[in-house]
Amino acid sequence: MKILLTGATGFLGSALLKKLLGKGHEVIILKRSFSDLRRITNEIDLIKSYDVDKVSAENIFLENKKIDIIIHTATCYGRNNETAPQIFQSNTYFPLRLIDAASKNGVKTFINTGTMLPLAKTGQMHDYVLSKRQFIEWGRHYSQTVKFINMKLDYIYGPFDDKTKLLPALIESCVKNIADFNLTKGEQKRDFIYINDVVDAYMSVIDSNTGNFEEFEIGLGHSLSLKEAALKIKELTGSTIRLNFGALPYRKDELMEAKTEISKLLSLGWKAKYDFENGIKNLLKAEYKRM
Repeated sequence: MKILLTGATGFLGSALLKKLLGKGHEVIILKRSFSDLRRITNEIDLIKSYDVDKVSAENIFLENKKIDIIIHTATCYGRNNETAPQIFQSNTYFPLRLIDAASKNGVKTFINTGTMLPLAKTGQMHDYVLSKRQFIEWGRHYSQTVKFINMKLDYIYGPFDDKTKLLPALIESCVKNIADFNLTKGEQKRDFIYINDVVDAYMSVIDSNTGNFEEFEIGLGHSLSLKEAALKIKELTGSTIRLNFGALPYRKDELMEAKTEISKLLSLGWKAKYDFENGIKNLLKAEYKRM
């Protein structure tokens, strides 16, 4: 199949790109002219790429006929102090232009990367979740002409993720035996899922016969507290780090528990291969040559 992929230089997108190429799909990626290509250095010559800050979405479809699927993984969380309009531009307006062009050019399926997070009252996460929800409603609207599938993610982890995120930063600190690492009390629970299992979930959806509008929650189906996760990481790395639980306050509107309902995903034949311990072991082996 011919697949258009956004966010291919990111953590999830790069893993999907490798899998799609391994399955023999023809892949076109959308990136920015200044995107960091380090995650896809071995793949960049095997694909066609467009810089979305230089080429319009409409022209991309004019040059590439009979695209079967769009997989949209590009996102803006607001972590770099982006404004609400900038978050809206990335998470709502940009994919809206894509799905509109898809509708006009015979694309069969649009697979969106959504979130399990609830809408906060204010702040960065409110803007992020709101922009994601707004696009879902546009997806529902366009599902009359393009099959729309929303993949709802909680907490993905794996090798070579952004070290500004909590789990990668914690793992890095444990591996390097940094003296102290400050955390909240760690009572908040997340459904941690390894990147390979997430990629396999996308592949299961690609190969399935779904309705015109579908949503799939992606996880293990059970949650783990941040404190339990941190202590397990310390154990598996053999680190002497001091984990200072309670040194940081919870964020305003902190989500205290997330748990996925994965029965729909299981019905497609998907099954997670990694529990949290084996996922962390695989990460340490891949990124740090440990274990």
